Amino acid sequence: MKNLKKYRTKAVVTFVLFLIFVQTFFSAGLTGSAEAASSALPAGYDVVFVMDTSYSMRESDKEGIATEVVKMFMDMSDASRTKVGFVAYNHQIVAASPLASIAVAARRTGIQTDISSLKRSGYTDLGLGLRKGADLLASGTGEGRKPFLILLSDGETDFGPFSSSRTKADSDRDVASVIKSAKARNYPVYTIGLNHNGAVNRKELEQIAGETGGSSYITSSADDLPEIVNRIFASQIRSQLMQTAGITATGSLQDVMVTIPDSSMEEANLVLLSEHRLKEAQLYYNSDNIRRYESNRYVILKIGHPAAGSLKLKLRGQAGDLIKVNLLGSYALEVDSKMTGGGASGKNAGNGASRLAGGETLKGQETAFEARLVTGGGQPLQNEDVYTSLKAELVVTSANGQSKKQIPMVYKSGSFRAKYSFPQTGKYTWQVKMHGAAFYRNGIVNNVHAVNTGPEATGNWKLHAIREDGEIRLNLDDYFHDANNDPLTFSAADEKAFDLGRYKWEGHTLVLSSLRTGEAGLKLTAADPQGETASAVLLLTVESRYTVLKWSLGGALLAIAAGVLLYFCFRPRPDFTGKLEGLFLATASGNEVPVKSWPLTSFPGRKVTLNELFHSLAVHEPLPEAERIVFTPGKNGMLTVKHDTRCAVQHGKTPVARNQKAVMSYNEKLYITFEDGITEIELRYKAIKPVTNIYTGGDSNRAG
Repeated sequence: MKNLKKYRTKAVVTFVLFLIFVQTFFSAGLTGSAEAASSALPAGYDVVFVMDTSYSMRESDKEGIATEVVKMFMDMSDASRTKVGFVAYNHQIVAASPLASIAVAARRTGIQTDISSLKRSGYTDLGLGLRKGADLLASGTGEGRKPFLILLSDGETDFGPFSSSRTKADSDRDVASVIKSAKARNYPVYTIGLNHNGAVNRKELEQIAGETGGSSYITSSADDLPEIVNRIFASQIRSQLMQTAGITATGSLQDVMVTIPDSSMEEANLVLLSEHRLKEAQLYYNSDNIRRYESNRYVILKIGHPAAGSLKLKLRGQAGDLIKVNLLGSYALEVDSKMTGGGASGKNAGNGASRLAGGETLKGQETAFEARLVTGGGQPLQNEDVYTSLKAELVVTSANGQSKKQIPMVYKSGSFRAKYSFPQTGKYTWQVKMHGAAFYRNGIVNNVHAVNTGPEATGNWKLHAIREDGEIRLNLDDYFHDANNDPLTFSAADEKAFDLGRYKWEGHTLVLSSLRTGEAGLKLTAADPQGETASAVLLLTVESRYTVLKWSLGGALLAIAAGVLLYFCFRPRPDFTGKLEGLFLATASGNEVPVKSWPLTSFPGRKVTLNELFHSLAVHEPLPEAERIVFTPGKNGMLTVKHDTRCAVQHGKTPVARNQKAVMSYNEKLYITFEDGITEIELRYKAIKPVTNIYTGGDSNRAG
């Protein structure tokens, strides 16, 4: 009795392990492995169990754990999206059920009843059973759905003493045919070898799984079956089984509190495992979407879209039984990841990044990656509580699989971020994996090609030098740039053609010495480790300091001369400041002209003719030569007069010859006898008194 209880306790433990497989697979949107993950959920799942029901299974699985595992698989799955079929075989097909939806409770119960009623007898034809399972999968699966087979067998084909039309070769051909079909249709076959007497055909089972992208597991105890099924999908884990309580039943009602960690669960699965059927299991929670499934060893309570918080369970089990309460949350969340940098960010990215094609990044440059969780509708997850329990890593793998780097990502403002520098050129894959206490998510596997770009010539390649300053040292790292940050090697072409002096190399420094005046070009080349090169010609002009000084002095003198010329051309000139009073002493017409007063400040220009003065005050004597008698302002209130006439002009007592200038100060007189020899005028230059209101700027307020 003691051994029996120990055996049953072990069976309960294995069911806990199996729970992980069930929920992770049916919340997964992944293909055969995490390395081929896809963030898009399939339309549904098509699962065919191929079960060995030969006589030997009576010893391999005394408690019927394999049958219970299949039943629990259906109860835990997303029934609306899952189809299940099965094949039971020994040396012939014992029973077969085509793929059918388990969304209808009656259909699910019917399949479970059929599996429970299977008898174990006869011998084994592995190929026959596997071929039948593949036929069911091929005829029942639809487009966009995810099919797979699970084979439970010892891998042997044993026809026993019965005469049969089939042979071992026939069975082997069927196995090969199934492998070929699975590879063509891209679905895996997972094999579980039941090694009850050490006779399992490990090689056969490993070949079936390995060639189809599945995995093979060998066990000597049926108690390991749930754990093995979990390991089949360990690489695609999507949800994590959380053990919330473990109690020893007293036979009375017992309370258990369960915490829902966040409000982002699509569905919460409360899984109650016990050695015997629970007598009572009550859930105190306000929801219209609760479903219940139970068997001899478990009770499953499903809650749709639960809110974060605590809920209460009341349980009654057989006294002494161990009851385990587990929470398995289903999340309709996917990883949305992208490569945001592409090697083109950062001050040292260079121009090489602009030449990148899609799916490429620069080797040696930091490339930025970003990932976040999105809902089924593609909207970013806003629940910070989910991110709090998550960790994320960027997994970068070389194409040959020899190098694999795992870079922790940092969470900030709604997304995880990381940077990585690809060390070598070549093809890589990258993937973001998130894992936490409640669930796992793997982003899609992306391909990226780390490329090399050659060096580029940068900087100013025209260099001026003074001979007397001595040698010139040029660090060529300032003249060439490599976007990949590769170490560069430098060389010079046609050394003899450089005739301005000598040069030598000191690492990356070019040293020019013994320079002569003149001009010359030196072609320099930079090469990276991949053989990519860039070249440019350094144009060097060498001058003597004395030549430079001579030209500098000449330039300075020229500048001074130009400045003087500009000064005389554009120097400020004085304005009129005084007034002229005119007294006609005689006129040819005999008319008497009253005394005239011309305030010169009323004339805005810098010269005025006597004729203009006459017209301004209506003097109409016929004196055309007055147009050629010109007054201009001088410094300090002086007035300059010049004429180009045959008039007799006298400044005070000094005659003013034709085309000569006379400078008048205030209160000085100018006498003019016009060309008619009769008309004569006396002009007196006077200052304008400060109280005189005479406009000196424009035309609008001129004094009359």
